[in-house]
Amino acid sequence: MRKAPWIFLALILLLGLVPVAALAKDHWSIERAGNITSLSVSADGSRVAVGGHNAKAFLYDSEGNPIYEVEAGNVVTGVALLSNGTFLVSSDDRHLYAYDETGGQLWDSDLKRQVKSLAASQDGSTIVLVTQRSKDLIVVDQNNGEQTGSIPIGSLLKEVSVSGSGQWIVAATSDQFAYLLDKDGSLLYKFSADNQIQAVAVSENGLAAVGTASNKVELFDQKGSVTGSINTRDIVTDVAFSSDGERIGVSDLSGNYYIFDGRGKQLWESKITGEGRGVQFDREGKTLYSGTNDGRIFKYDVGSVIDKAASKARLNAMLWAAAGVLAVVLILLYLNYLKKRNRLVIFRQIWKSKYIYLGLAPTFILVFVFLYYPAFSGLFHSLYDWQPGGRTTFVGLANFERMIHDPYVIKGMGNLVILIITGLIKAIIPALITAELIFHLRSKRLQYGFRTAFTASMVIPGVALLLIWQNLYDPNVGLINNVLELIGLGSWAHGWLGDPNTALWAIIFIGFPFIGILQLLVFYAGLLSIPNELIESAKIDGANLWRIIRSIHLPLLGGQFKFLIILTLIGIIQDFNGIMIVTGGGPMDSTYVPALQMYYAATKFNDLGYASALGVSMFLVILAITVVNMKLIKTED
Repeated sequence: MRKAPWIFLALILLLGLVPVAALAKDHWSIERAGNITSLSVSADGSRVAVGGHNAKAFLYDSEGNPIYEVEAGNVVTGVALLSNGTFLVSSDDRHLYAYDETGGQLWDSDLKRQVKSLAASQDGSTIVLVTQRSKDLIVVDQNNGEQTGSIPIGSLLKEVSVSGSGQWIVAATSDQFAYLLDKDGSLLYKFSADNQIQAVAVSENGLAAVGTASNKVELFDQKGSVTGSINTRDIVTDVAFSSDGERIGVSDLSGNYYIFDGRGKQLWESKITGEGRGVQFDREGKTLYSGTNDGRIFKYDVGSVIDKAASKARLNAMLWAAAGVLAVVLILLYLNYLKKRNRLVIFRQIWKSKYIYLGLAPTFILVFVFLYYPAFSGLFHSLYDWQPGGRTTFVGLANFERMIHDPYVIKGMGNLVILIITGLIKAIIPALITAELIFHLRSKRLQYGFRTAFTASMVIPGVALLLIWQNLYDPNVGLINNVLELIGLGSWAHGWLGDPNTALWAIIFIGFPFIGILQLLVFYAGLLSIPNELIESAKIDGANLWRIIRSIHLPLLGGQFKFLIILTLIGIIQDFNGIMIVTGGGPMDSTYVPALQMYYAATKFNDLGYASALGVSMFLVILAITVVNMKLIKTED
């Protein structure tokens, strides 16, 4: 049994779920470029063009050797390399420049407006610009830079991209829409992104990639339908397609670079210090160039990674096929075992009751899908850096190690200990005292009346109760502070939920006098189940009420104590709803609990691997406490 965890990890590795990493093959610095604003690679992959924030554009060969540099009158906003050797440079100085292979200027076109984005086909037949505060795309001639036409879009334009052949144009506007156009400028489809668009790209087959400020790249086909969604770690800064459209390069603001296939499955990821500012593939799609905010260009050899990804996919298919064959063999061996021992009759019995099992099937399927599958998924993905539909990177126990150093989890654990101690007191003692008081009422009608009165409060929604108490604690109009003012204790008035020293205790006192209806009914039912003969015998022997409670009631309620303690512990460790509604974990981190950190990790930060690790840790804590509780609290059974 000790080898089981290692076998589990070995199976994960064999299934090929650990993505292959690649290191940068080479990089060079362009210190005078400052923040890199644009990046372009020639069709043959022999030249790399870079535009900088410091009003300079640079041309390098594929090995990082400088060819020449040119200077514009303002920030360089776009660069493009044409197949005939022409180097296009656009700038905020309202000009579009063209240079030949030796750096000689071919022409200089004054466009009267700042140029915000430049895109061109490889042969230069389609050159499109976005100018400042314009709702029209500007089309220019590659021979002289003169405007030859415009394409009306209707909204303020932000970014533009042209496919290598010039057959497709995609334009993004500031109102979160992207437009797919053909080479003649005719609108094909308009589609909406989920946030502000930061970068766009279009492949040779008309697939559009839209990078947004919500850490996501959305993929659209020629019909405007969403074909995939890619999650990144930070705001997307650039996207690019390989020439065959089978791979997508992405950079983000945290310096992460990614490669995905056309369906959005991650193939590779790397990180550098600084901000990612641009990505471009070479012609074969096996080299990725990337730029940073401090003037560095990285050259990644990703061809081996892509080949290994294909090999891994084939290996996965073979492993799953082998697993299927093995499962069939095991089933056949098990059936043979049952046959030798004449136990196959169980299948005849199941067949006779097939309609009963068929009726139970929906229940079992729903329980498995909504209870067991999420639980096993959380256990499995706690070992991964996981984003559904995006990256899934095996990190082993790194998520659990991260918890040890997470200040919110550490603070939450301290708060959780306080909540567990006070929660057990609140759940057990008031409910037990109330159940004893009702049980010892002489009138059965009064017992029924009080029991009904307490139970009627169950119809009040839990959220309503929390909001009522939130208003009671209000520092200005809250009932608690007003009562203190009324009785002359105005100096005690306080912002109970706004003070880190009192916020947690204010939450603890929500629900006073803490008579839980479920706990009350469980204790009351336990008292009713105690044989009257025991109590009568005790009274004959001279036992008073306290002695009866201590020597008869409490020992015989051991099963109820065990049940309620387990339920209370599970509820306290897993619950964060009240804290999230009332304080959100604040002020500062004074009311934080691990379950709230799990919720925020999953919903706010999209860090589901870490959230899964937090959930698994809470499960292990609950399991350990439950086992201890079962061992320590003995019942009469």
